[in-house]
Amino acid sequence: MTKRVVSLDVGMKFVGVAATDPTWNFPTIIGTLKRKDSINDDLARLGDMIDFEIAAFAIGHPLRANGEESSFMPVVRGFERRLMKIYENVPFFGVDEFHSSEEALEIKKVNPKNYRAKKQSGVIDSTAAAIILERFMETADFKELKKTYMES
Repeated sequence: MTKRVVSLDVGMKFVGVAATDPTWNFPTIIGTLKRKDSINDDLARLGDMIDFEIAAFAIGHPLRANGEESSFMPVVRGFERRLMKIYENVPFFGVDEFHSSEEALEIKKVNPKNYRAKKQSGVIDSTAAAIILERFMETADFKELKKTYMES
């Protein structure tokens, strides 16, 4: 079975999930996880969404325009730390998610009339996860990872 890279856009209410296609050429949207009260439940349900082996995680890091961490970064780091305990042998990469949600709004043609419905459906978050993954796919880290997995 081909391993794939999974990207997450972690939010308070939703976690957008995307992954590389089996050939690692483009991002595909997996879906959106609606967060519950327990992070352990969230992580278990995330595992249920993913029906393939994971080569790496690309986690969206909420940074400001100047590159400093935003006030939401501790939440993302907490989610990431717990995920690392489950996937101990899987590499994790932080990806600047600056403006990924705004890009998702444009891509999904969200306007004031349909914003609430799109937000509640999670389509914005899953699209943001695909944008984060696309950014990661442009890095040297991704290219090295792809080379390693495509040769094996």
